[in-house]
Amino acid sequence: MSLDVVGRLGRVTADITPGHLGEVLVEVRQGTERFLARAADREATIPRHTQVLIVGSLGGRTVEVAPADTMRLPR
Repeated sequence: MSLDVVGRLGRVTADITPGHLGEVLVEVRQGTERFLARAADREATIPRHTQVLIVGSLGGRTVEVAPADTMRLPR
């Protein structure tokens, strides 16, 4: 299931802090779903309301995310 959301944008609904999972809301199919989330940068804190890119699946309903504003496209 969570593999379907890799590459999508989401919004943090519960702060993601080092060593702890947070939560993200992701648009899927005809609605939105909540996933547990860990920061791709294990030392990062990602506050609530931050837009994130889902960069990986950790199995089940847990994903790995990075703030969307830190993503850079190759030239």
